[in-house]
Order: sequence, then structure tokens, then C-alpha cells
Amino acid sequence: MSVYVLGAGAMGTLISASLAKQFKVNFIIRNAAKIDNLAKTGNMFSITRLFDNNSTTQYTINGAFQADKIPDNHIDFLLISVKTFDTVKSLAPLLDKISEKTRILLVQNGMGVVDELYNEVWTDISKRPTIYQGVISHGAWQSAENHNTYNYNHAGFGYLKVCKVPRDLKSTKTLKEDEAFMKNDAVMDALFKSDIAGTGYSYDVLLVYQIQKFLVNCCMNATTSIVDAINYKISEIPETHDLFTGIVDEGLTVLFKAYPALAKSELAQSLLTTEKQVEFVKHIGFGVNPKNSTSMRQDVLNLRDTEIDYINGHIIKKAKECGLTAPINSTIRQLLKMKQAVTRINSAEAENN
Repeated sequence: MSVYVLGAGAMGTLISASLAKQFKVNFIIRNAAKIDNLAKTGNMFSITRLFDNNSTTQYTINGAFQADKIPDNHIDFLLISVKTFDTVKSLAPLLDKISEKTRILLVQNGMGVVDELYNEVWTDISKRPTIYQGVISHGAWQSAENHNTYNYNHAGFGYLKVCKVPRDLKSTKTLKEDEAFMKNDAVMDALFKSDIAGTGYSYDVLLVYQIQKFLVNCCMNATTSIVDAINYKISEIPETHDLFTGIVDEGLTVLFKAYPALAKSELAQSLLTTEKQVEFVKHIGFGVNPKNSTSMRQDVLNLRDTEIDYINGHIIKKAKECGLTAPINSTIRQLLKMKQAVTRINSAEAENN
């Protein structure tokens, strides 16, 4: 069976490392030059585990292709790890190779992508592929010297939690058999048995864990980008705790109203309190991934667009829908966009001097 990876960045490549020995893993890459560079290495990439004395392991994929040149007529399994804002556009060239028999695993920052896919791409419920939602806490990033390669640093060992998303999001069913369905999927079972520490959950349970990790991103990604710091450098600053508390408290107020199922969930009531969530943010950000450079910081440094509209921006969007306001997350979003603009201005000035 072939596995295709749309978005072979830090997380896409890290997950691919857990599948490359068992399946024909293929990267879908826009840039032909990057495909050529990968071919020169024999389609090899490496993962350096910073938490394990910088040990490096090499892996080989089956091939790398542009979207309109993939060799299979039908995609059985597709891992999507592109930026949230780019998902619908990136899928467009592949749609004729995706059917209701295709399985898709989404591993991305932010929230709201499944809604977009159902509303814009697969409006017919019967034609929708099986979609898995993944929540990942592993930290991974790329050093400057590895630019234009697929060699990444695995900065912190975390987890991958996955659920099978209902084809109809309005369904109120909580299907335990979905967990069994995933275990019978050879690719998902491989992830569950791999060192990526994959675990399957029902949709309603994963929603709680998704929000838990989502709020980590709301705190860590924009903050480290704005102040331009590796995670651990902001861990002992008193203002960090105060800022995170404000982001989380406001976020939980909005999300509990936006997702009514949370109010009925004992797990949500237990885990999603402001105090516990702030401690979880600090555990993941500073305990598990102290040496990580967040994906958003990497995007700002490399003059790329960020996922801020699907992270802090998602709280702002949901607040408006619920008749609430989110001034703290709105300010964070504004500061991030200002930081991004200034970084681009500085880069342009440096090139002209």
C-alpha cells in the first residue's frame, strides 16, 4: 500500500519516519527543485532527536512527486500536514484520485479545517472520505543548515492522539467502534505501534484533547514568534504565566460556548480549567519541548505566512459567532501580524543595502 504525504514539513516528515519501513511513503511536493534535491540523496531524510543525545536516524521514502504526477490512480491513505490555510487549495489537484474509500489523516495546528473540507470540498456526505483528526505534541523543527532538505530535529517526545471524524459533524453519536475501525486500518495501526506513540480515541473525547493542545498553540506559537525565542527562554519570565493565563481563560470561555458538547463532557470539566490548562501549556512548551522553535516562529523567520487565523484567530471567530469578544487573543493576533510585517521589512531593507 502507498501512503502519500501532503505537507512534508516538520510534522509530516516526523510521522513519515514511523511509516517508511512498512509502507511505500511518497511525498507530494510543489517545488521540482526540492524533488531533485531529495532524489540526489536517494530519497533519504534524517531525524535528529535532540532529547536523545542528538542521535540521528536516516529513513528512505519510495518517491517524491508533484501533485499532478503521482503514479497511483487512487490514493488509499493521505497524511495532510500542510498549513491550515492552504489545505483546500493543496487538495484541489488530488481530488480525482480521492474517493469515499480514501482515508485521510489531518495533523495540523489550529482548528476549523474539517468544517472547511465538508462545506467546500465534500458537500455530499456519502462521498466524503474517511477523515482522521490527529493531535500531536511532539516538537520538531529544522535548523538553518538543513534548509531545502527533509532533515529535521525532533526536539521533544510527546504523543499523537487520533480519532475518526464523523462524516456528519451534526451527529451526536459517540462511536466506540470507531477506535476498533482505526486499529483495523493498517496505517493507523502502524502509528499506534510506532515510536510516535499514537493512540486512538472516540471523536467526543479527542475534541477535549484537541482543544487542550490547541490552547498550547495559542499560547506558545504566537508568543515565541513575537518575542523571537526558543521555548525555554520564556519559561522563567513572570509575565509569561500572566499572559498564558489570560489567553487560556478567554479561550475556554469562548470554546465552551462554541462547542456545547464540552459542557456535557466529564473529561472536559476535569481537564479544561484555566489553572490546569496553563500548567499543561507550560508542561508541553517548557517540559516536553524546551529546545523547540515553534512552527509559527519558523514561519515568521522564513518570511512565510502563518496559521495565526486558525489558532488565536479561531477563538476570535468563534467569539463573534457566539456574541462574545476576545480582546486578549485579538491583541496577540495583531502583534503577530505586526511582527511578521516588520520581519519582512527588515529582510527587504537588508537585501537592498
